[in-house]
Amino acid sequence: MSGIVGIYNLDGRPVEREKIGGMVDILAHRGPDGAEVWCDDRCVGLGHRMLWTTPESLLEQLPLKDRTGNLILTADARIDNRDELISALELNDRPAEKITDSNLILAAYEKWGRDCPGKLIGDFAFAIWDKRKQLLFCARDYMGVKPFYYHYQPGKLFVFASEIKGLFCLDAVPRNVNEAKVGIYLCQLSGFAKLKPDTFYQDILRLLPAHWMEVSQNGIESQSFWDLDAEAKKIQQTLKTDADYVEEFRKRFTEAIGCRLRSAYPVASTLSGGVDSSSVSCVARNLLREKNSDAELLTIYSDCDTPSADETAYVDTVLAQGGFKHHVAKVGNPISAAQTVTPWLDQPVQMPTPAMLLAIVREVKQQGARVVLTGHDGDTIVSHGTDYPHELLELGEWEKLLKIVEGRYQNKSDSAKEIEADLYQYIVPYATELIKKFEWHNYISIFYKSANYWQFNPPRNIKLFLRSIYNNFPMLNWNHYNSIIAKSLAKSIKLGKLLRDEFNYQFGYLPTEYLNHYRAITSGNMQEGSEQIDGISAAVSIEPRHPFLDKRVIELCLAAPAHLKYCNGFGRGVMRRAMKGILPEEVRRRRSKVDFYGFIINRMETAESSVIKKLLLEQKSNLFHYLNTNAVQEDYQKFSNSAAKWQQRRREARMINCAIYLSLWLKLID
Repeated sequence: MSGIVGIYNLDGRPVEREKIGGMVDILAHRGPDGAEVWCDDRCVGLGHRMLWTTPESLLEQLPLKDRTGNLILTADARIDNRDELISALELNDRPAEKITDSNLILAAYEKWGRDCPGKLIGDFAFAIWDKRKQLLFCARDYMGVKPFYYHYQPGKLFVFASEIKGLFCLDAVPRNVNEAKVGIYLCQLSGFAKLKPDTFYQDILRLLPAHWMEVSQNGIESQSFWDLDAEAKKIQQTLKTDADYVEEFRKRFTEAIGCRLRSAYPVASTLSGGVDSSSVSCVARNLLREKNSDAELLTIYSDCDTPSADETAYVDTVLAQGGFKHHVAKVGNPISAAQTVTPWLDQPVQMPTPAMLLAIVREVKQQGARVVLTGHDGDTIVSHGTDYPHELLELGEWEKLLKIVEGRYQNKSDSAKEIEADLYQYIVPYATELIKKFEWHNYISIFYKSANYWQFNPPRNIKLFLRSIYNNFPMLNWNHYNSIIAKSLAKSIKLGKLLRDEFNYQFGYLPTEYLNHYRAITSGNMQEGSEQIDGISAAVSIEPRHPFLDKRVIELCLAAPAHLKYCNGFGRGVMRRAMKGILPEEVRRRRSKVDFYGFIINRMETAESSVIKKLLLEQKSNLFHYLNTNAVQEDYQKFSNSAAKWQQRRREARMINCAIYLSLWLKLID
């Protein structure tokens, strides 16, 4: 992990070295091992902050010029397919360990131009000033692990940085709030959001993942360099059996972790006891021991000191295998953690609580590591296959659907009501879609088939009929999603329309598991989640590495058959099978997930109750434009009623925290 910045004065004004230097200085936490600035005698300046992680990074000198002086690069990058590139670029005139990742990027651009990002595997964000073409070429990795923010004034200015605070070093960059994004944020939709370049600031954008961008006096041109769908379809043409997919996953997953173990310093790994982090930790441990039989992997568990969030039994099962040097990070209070990290993020917190991540990265630093492996978004990438039942309905496989739903329950007779309820939940979206498409023959037939194959009784089918009709007349109201939003804000940004568009994207019916999985992988949630992890980790000079976000793993997981993803209701079948003999069986077959709102609510009621009251009262002045502050107070009073149902209290806690997270950010930019 490093920090990159740059200024391109499109109107030809010379770049002031002090300005680019100021941008570099404010990102000192991203690179404590060095700082450099390059300015030409005209209108371009590039800057870099260095954090040494890989062995090759110790040799890096950035910004980097090519031999002719016509190309200058600044990069935050870890390139994983080094051997392949060294061969393709014919860089065999020196030892591989003397070739830096920046050397590879610059040589790749010289050889392939715009096509170079698609030749790279790894995590990267970089910019190259091309003197000959008089343009700035920028690119960002496949899943947006490395951040890249920019501000553009046509014909006048283009400026970029790894963090938004780098852009705000320049007076020319406005700080206007993107109220439309704030409105959607306050609605707290739970689906997979559409991937967009916008940020919480009107005039600041992000370079989308898997995109290159050229900036010149003629304007901006940008294009994707990764066709995920095409790559997945190629795999489907090659692999034929479930066993093929399982073996290929094991190979690619192991390779992804091996690439991320490349470090000149100790590497840590999160270990929560879940399937994802445990898989990463166990494979990483095995790889280390292949090189040194006495090696131990540093693992970190975040302890919330809350019984409902306690996963130590699963962690201990993994640790019993040996090969780990384990540490426990004590998790602080959620709101206090948000107060700490909001200035680091330059935007509102977008996770339930940053407290656990903050505890982990601080412990990683305390133990002398610079890199932490994570199981970040393994759920999404590998997929639980939850839309496989919809696919069976589309195919008319009613009996098969009944069989797989029954297979999730040990005793069919005792679970008859639960089975019927599951089937009902699957058929409602299908019936709703048939009405939308005016497929009346198929629609009418579902009532016969549900009675014939599933023994739905008349009352159940009447309920299905009414629900499918009702769903085709949605009365989406922003007030339903967050009653504390100020009416004036909702009106000014046309929140009703924004919400409908976003809702339709997030929850719109898709007939196959493949399409739903693709929507999830390419969602904005993935990008913004990675950016928040980066911001919190970078603040303490730690580089997070996410094996599940390796393009090779992603392509394989998307390609996997729907039934393998579903895995008889266990979910993530391709990984569960691949990890047989690597993970302890108790963890490999684990189905439970911890709801950390038990921890959050506990702290809201006890240690942080006075802090919350103070914040909600103090921040009224900067919240009133966005929220009905009286309604916020009322919601807090409802939340304080511990007799309320859990789901209600959970939702109220989520909304209260959302208001607090917003207020903490607004306070920074006032």
